[in-house]
Parts: sequence; structure tokens; C-alpha cells
Amino acid sequence: MLPSNRRPDVVRYTTAGIEFTLTFGLPLAGGLWLDRRLNTIPGFSLLGGAVGFAVGLYRLLRQARRLRDQEEASRHERRD
Repeated sequence: MLPSNRRPDVVRYTTAGIEFTLTFGLPLAGGLWLDRRLNTIPGFSLLGGAVGFAVGLYRLLRQARRLRDQEEASRHERRD
């Protein structure tokens, strides 16, 4: 079992992983659906995957930066 002070970290990282998966997967699935509907395989699938990956990576990096800043702020508070 995780110590209680580490549980929020696990929740944050799990949430970030799920968010990335959905942000990447939904546009990819939408592109695949469009490709099947319009018979344009793999055009929209590639476009949806690329857009989803870019947006997911951007959001993941932004969240990681925010977590790093929060950790640095809490370290500074403990020093003072």
C-alpha cells in the first residue's frame, strides 16, 4: 500500500495518462470513422492521430510543468 502522502501523485499521474489516451484516441477514432464512411483510408485516420497526439502531448507537458512548479513551491515553503 502506498503511503498517504504519495496517493495524490498516483491519482495525478493516472489522470494524466487517461487524459492523454482519450485526447489521442478520440480524434484517431473519429478519423477512422470518417475514413470508413468516405472510403479515404488512411487520410483522416492519420490526420486525427497526428492532431490527437500533438494536443495530448501539449496537455501532458503542460500538466507536468504545473506539477513541477507545485513541487518546487512546496520545497521552498518547507525550507522557510
